[in-house]
Parts: sequence; C-alpha cells; structure tokens
Amino acid sequence: MNLNKHFAFLKNLCYFVLMKGMITLGFISLFYSQLAGQIQVIGDPRIEQRVAVKNSKQMPGYRVQLCFDSDKDLIDRTRAQFVAEFPKIDTYVRFEAPNFNLMVGDFRTQKEAEELVEHIRGKYPLTIVHKEQINLPRID
Repeated sequence: MNLNKHFAFLKNLCYFVLMKGMITLGFISLFYSQLAGQIQVIGDPRIEQRVAVKNSKQMPGYRVQLCFDSDKDLIDRTRAQFVAEFPKIDTYVRFEAPNFNLMVGDFRTQKEAEELVEHIRGKYPLTIVHKEQINLPRID
C-alpha cells in the first residue's frame, strides 16, 4: 500500500511537470507572433539612396531628336518610318506642351549618336543630339 502512494505521487508529479511544460509552450507560441512583429531596423537613409541608384535601369547618355511638332500624326509617321529602317533602335515620344518630341536611341557616347546622325542626315526634319538619362542599351 505504501508503494501505491509512492507511485501515485510520482504519477501526479509527472503529470504536473508535463502540464506545466505544455502551458509554458502554449504561452510562448501565443506571444511569439507578437514578439516577432516588434523588430525594427534603423539604417542610414543614404544606404537606401545608394541601393536605388545601383538598381536604376538608367544612366547618362545620348539620344537623337528626329522630330518636334504639335501634330501627333506627323510624329507617328516619322516614328514608323524610322522603325522600319532601324528596328533595333528604341524610339521615345515625349509630350512637352504643346509639342511632341520624337527621340531615338540609347547611346552611351556622343560619337555613337553622331554616327547615326551622319547615317540619317536629310531623311528627317531634325537630327539633334541631346545628352540625357538613357535606358541601359539592349544587348542584342
């Protein structure tokens, strides 16, 4: 009989330890999601600026202006004519009130832009090289 009391005590002790562990795990899991949301990273804003510049898809370069007019149809016809002759050179139409500008190319150097100007001189109303931000040139 004395052994029965001893085993009952051990049984209750094990049950108590297991329940306490379960309750502790329950509280940890309950409050963990709230604790994980409280982490805040404070960084220098210059780091964000450097990352944005590094990931930018633009760089300084040159484009050639082919047409400048308030008639959008003329701009579209000129663009279609250019694309038919040079399908791999990108074209850009920009509206600057009250006129449209047709710019072509993403040239890294002024020499590249001037070579295109020499090739197309006389075919288009304008052939002016402008320095501006360009998209990264295509690889193909």
